[in-house]
Amino acid sequence: MHRVAHLSDIHLIAPISTRSAYPFRSRAVGMGRASDPSLRSRKLARALEAVVASGADHLVISGDLTELGDDAEFELFAEVLADAPLASDRVTLIPGNHDAYTTSDGFARALEGPLAPWAKASAPSGGLRVVDRGPVVFIAVDVTRFQTMVKSGGELTKDMARRIDALLSDEALGSKIVVLVIHHPPFPKRDTAAFRYLDSLRGSEHVTDLMARYPNVYLMHGHHHRVIDRPRLFGAPGVADDGDLPRVRIYDVKDGQLANGGFFNA
Repeated sequence: MHRVAHLSDIHLIAPISTRSAYPFRSRAVGMGRASDPSLRSRKLARALEAVVASGADHLVISGDLTELGDDAEFELFAEVLADAPLASDRVTLIPGNHDAYTTSDGFARALEGPLAPWAKASAPSGGLRVVDRGPVVFIAVDVTRFQTMVKSGGELTKDMARRIDALLSDEALGSKIVVLVIHHPPFPKRDTAAFRYLDSLRGSEHVTDLMARYPNVYLMHGHHHRVIDRPRLFGAPGVADDGDLPRVRIYDVKDGQLANGGFFNA
């Protein structure tokens, strides 16, 4: 049996940054969460311990690795991840909107620097990566865009949708479970005009169209900080919001399908 673990929305905060406005900016986007760098790091470390204990064959972390996309935050994320006994080729990372708040190339620099060990199985900045894990193939996609902190949306362009479509039409993937990994789901947190403008995924119709045409395609996402279960669509809660226990989503390959295995708590 093949097992996949899913984490999201880590929101790591760095104890020290070279940017003078960093403390104010990190609190401003924190949504009322305690701005304790050591607490955020412990939550990630604890979640990774649970992933290891679950026996998962692969780990997906679906975005918002950091609070602001600051270099020091990516360095801290890499340090915590490196301490977990997980093979780098079995970890897939994608960025979220928070990872693109400081600069437009923060995630790209991180993949060339502290996140380099995990780059080959993670989404490239502004692009996609195919990660073949036998019965499961992950298509990790960066849907972030550089924007003001007031906005929190993403975008799947027509060109990116065509690239994904071309991959899915390949007969080699037709007999496998294919998991599309993006940070934003194809619907806003709330169905209001304001949330559609500030927080939604542009090009969400491409996601729903691809899933409708390819019944072997599943979607893993984050962003909403809560569990979402829809047909072939799974959202993970935010690690930053975890309480006394981590909440690691688990999925098992059963009878040619990806089945929700609930949570694993170490």
